[in-house]
Amino acid sequence: MNALFLALAVAAAQATGPEAPALPPLTLEQALELARQNPQLAQAQASVMQARGQVGIARSGFLPAGSAGGKAGWTASNLGASPSSVLYDTYSASITLSQTLWDFGRTLGAYLAARDQERAARAGVDAAWNAVELNVRTAYYTVLATEALVAVADQTVASNQRQLDLARGQFEVGQRPRFDVTTADVNLQQSLISQITARDGVILTRIALSQAVGQDVSRRTLLLPAVPQDIDLDVSRLMAEALSARPDLRAAELQISAADQGLSAARSAWYPILGASASYLWNNSRYPVAGGLPAPDSNSWNILGTLTWPFLNGGADMGRVDVQSGVLASSRASRDLLLLQIRTDVEQAVTTVNEARARRAVARKLVGQAKENLELAEARYQAGLGAIIDVTTSQTSYTSAQAQEVKAAFDLAGAWAQLQYAIGR
Repeated sequence: MNALFLALAVAAAQATGPEAPALPPLTLEQALELARQNPQLAQAQASVMQARGQVGIARSGFLPAGSAGGKAGWTASNLGASPSSVLYDTYSASITLSQTLWDFGRTLGAYLAARDQERAARAGVDAAWNAVELNVRTAYYTVLATEALVAVADQTVASNQRQLDLARGQFEVGQRPRFDVTTADVNLQQSLISQITARDGVILTRIALSQAVGQDVSRRTLLLPAVPQDIDLDVSRLMAEALSARPDLRAAELQISAADQGLSAARSAWYPILGASASYLWNNSRYPVAGGLPAPDSNSWNILGTLTWPFLNGGADMGRVDVQSGVLASSRASRDLLLLQIRTDVEQAVTTVNEARARRAVARKLVGQAKENLELAEARYQAGLGAIIDVTTSQTSYTSAQAQEVKAAFDLAGAWAQLQYAIGR
């Protein structure tokens, strides 16, 4: 049986032993579904909510503004032929409406900038999910790899125990020196230390998986997912897919558009604002006017056109233009850096896939050869024809070959996950 799958089978059998909790296995797809509740995604979605609010604020500039007010009280008057301190009722109310008709792009630029910021935030949610998905896949594969290494360590301990029993038995009948027993015992103790380290690695990687998923899955048995064998490794095609699918690149382009619209809105501050306003005043005051006669009701209304030109504000508008120009330049530079990073991600992922494939093929052959060497060394030692050092060397080579096969197999799975992230799938 292939050493990797044998190791995974042993690890699965241990995980489902009598002391293991009765929990269903956790597939990679289920882990990804659980990760939908990861706080990192909630944070990205909160950014969308904030950006949506900014769109509403910017859109309000297209709509009329209105206000209403009223006053009520008493007024004393000393006017007329007979001044007195009599209090007279005073009531009034007003309503005012105003509408900006044309502001040379202030409102439109602010709205378009806010809209693109919201779209960028939505793309940011997709980018956050891609990052969470990569973390979950990587952590899932790492747990499986460490569990397989535990199984390899268990096999090594069992093999070294058999070698110790054989050396002790042959020593007791006078066929082997005491040196063989002590050497076999040292090998056993070293393999026990490696076993402890491997089991500790499982605990640590399961903690990392729980963090990536966003909830505790440390007691769930994991199942080995299938990794595609026919992976497209053409860099030009992968780059074309990445440029069209990467959500972080889409967000960067929208950030540039938002900064450009913000710059247009800042420049429009140099031009006047045309508007219109209408108001109505209702007055029901009873205090007397000149001559001592009661004041008549004085209701009024008006409709006005307005022209406002803030031509002098101490250079604040020019400063805002400079700020937005810097934001635009920074956004473009960030996009260019991201393009370089995307190419690096794709090329590195392709290289890692090729390298892991090659290592896996060599490691499989190496495991077969190392196993055969160990069997021959053990047979020669049992027959009294070989030395204990030959068995020790062969056992070390076999353990190393198994670990290399495990590492190569899961490095290939991790490289495939990294490639999916690099091209935005």
